[in-house]
Amino acid sequence: MIPKVSIIIPCYNSEKWIEACVKSALNQTYPKIEVIFVDNESEDKSVEVVEGIKEEYKDSGKTLITSSAENIYPFCWDEPRSEGFSLATGDYLLTMGSDDYIHSDFVSNCMQYIMHDPKKVLAFQSPIRGVQNDTGLNVGDIGYKYTSLQEFKTLCLTRCPVTTPTVIFNRKLYDEGLLKTRPDQYSGAADYDLYCSLADNDVFIYPAPMWVGYYYRWHDDQATWNMHKQETNYDKKIQEFWAEKWKT
Repeated sequence: MIPKVSIIIPCYNSEKWIEACVKSALNQTYPKIEVIFVDNESEDKSVEVVEGIKEEYKDSGKTLITSSAENIYPFCWDEPRSEGFSLATGDYLLTMGSDDYIHSDFVSNCMQYIMHDPKKVLAFQSPIRGVQNDTGLNVGDIGYKYTSLQEFKTLCLTRCPVTTPTVIFNRKLYDEGLLKTRPDQYSGAADYDLYCSLADNDVFIYPAPMWVGYYYRWHDDQATWNMHKQETNYDKKIQEFWAEKWKT
């Protein structure tokens, strides 16, 4: 049986990018996809754009679910992602950035790796290919290489070694409560803490050896840049917490 993949798209004010994002998710070559759009109290026309896409695709046989979530924590997607997880019926869970887009073969490429050993590969990440703004200009790939859980944990104490929006989780991790985050403590860096927590629970995030189709859009309004401007250094707080816990 072919496993189903749920693609969750949290959105806050992505009117400019959301059409390309949602349509790239809907138009995957992988045969079992559901797309879940969760608005995070956008103040632009993001929701209107997605409702238009839903109407456009209503007879396509493709699944597009829409919902919303309260915007509580700044610069993070934890609230809408939690809503997306609760609605998802897939065997695997992927959360895309609402300003990004994916190649039509992205999910198929990822699942090829995962299905080599699905009982072992409970989490999987791949490199991102940066594209500039709305020009589509390629500005380079970013990915991480490590071969053991210990090497991953060591990397975690200096930086986040995960390309967050590419990660595909086996639903088992969600069902076991292992995908809970702490945005109340770490704001938009809560995913970084999540990866440390997964490693602490012996969950290895397998890295793809090459780019497999995720386009990451660099632009001035990204939450990433706003996080860097914050007075609190959340990355340092996470590193200090896990260094103490792991006694390194």
